[in-house]
Amino acid sequence: MKRINLISDLRARVKKACDCGFLHWHRVVFPIYLDDLYESATDVHRIHYMISALGDCVPILQQVRHEPSPQVMLDMFEKEIGDTVHEHLLHPLCRDIETDLRLHIHQHLQLDDRNPFKVGMRDLSQFLKIRPIRFFHQFVNIKQHVTHYLDTIFYNLTTVALHDWRTYGEMRNQASQKYGLEMTEAHLPSQTLEQGLDVLEIMRNIHVFVSRYLYNLNNQIFVELASNNKHLNTINIRHIANSIRTHGSGIMNTTVNFTYQFLRKKFFIFPSFCTTSTSRQDLSRTFVSSKKTKEQSDQKYPFERAEKFNKGIRNLD
Repeated sequence: MKRINLISDLRARVKKACDCGFLHWHRVVFPIYLDDLYESATDVHRIHYMISALGDCVPILQQVRHEPSPQVMLDMFEKEIGDTVHEHLLHPLCRDIETDLRLHIHQHLQLDDRNPFKVGMRDLSQFLKIRPIRFFHQFVNIKQHVTHYLDTIFYNLTTVALHDWRTYGEMRNQASQKYGLEMTEAHLPSQTLEQGLDVLEIMRNIHVFVSRYLYNLNNQIFVELASNNKHLNTINIRHIANSIRTHGSGIMNTTVNFTYQFLRKKFFIFPSFCTTSTSRQDLSRTFVSSKKTKEQSDQKYPFERAEKFNKGIRNLD
């Protein structure tokens, strides 16, 4: 009879022996457990057992009497465990994977020693193979969480600096090949023509604009000749229309007046410049050379000679 009673109570005895409700009073060990699990990166799938053990705390929380409803304690416990998982597992994992991708893409630079026999190496891909973790009424998919984190980081940083689009594209491909992450394309332009200036700013410094900008006949836009930044400013009809819409049509008179005064000064200087001995010699030499090669060039002025003459005039200036 004693053995029969033992067998009949076996399920209750096993349930009592395996009850992990005591973990509610020792929640301080959970962050330490996650840190050790992440540092060792071995048997990472055992986290399911730990989360399941924390689920045994629910019956204890359902018996509270100092709160209006036991659901208050359950929500607080769920939030505490979720925040701990994010702080001690998900966030370090996302950060280290991002760092690993950056170091791999920029390995041509002078980086710290990454010899695995000296500094050690962890296989972070093991964490991405963990099945979705269920706790209370929510699921934590580590792989999707890391993918969303990298997509957000790459997109935001690309919008800040469009000239780095190729770097983040390579990091996205590396994440797909090395960690098996299904990344989302940013679909952002690799360059932009909207880095324009205001018309009033141009008029206030029209001499700077004339010396630093060139005109593109094909696209009918002004393009900056050179810049210390990684982008070039452009001016087209859309920027002028935006300036008129912003400041009103009154800027048209101001713009025409500034342009007229600037051209008036230049045309006043031009005759005196052409009468100098050096410029007259260059013009005479060009005229004689063009007259000799008139038939050979089919009455066309060679581009190479025009470019050479233009450089010579600039040197005189």
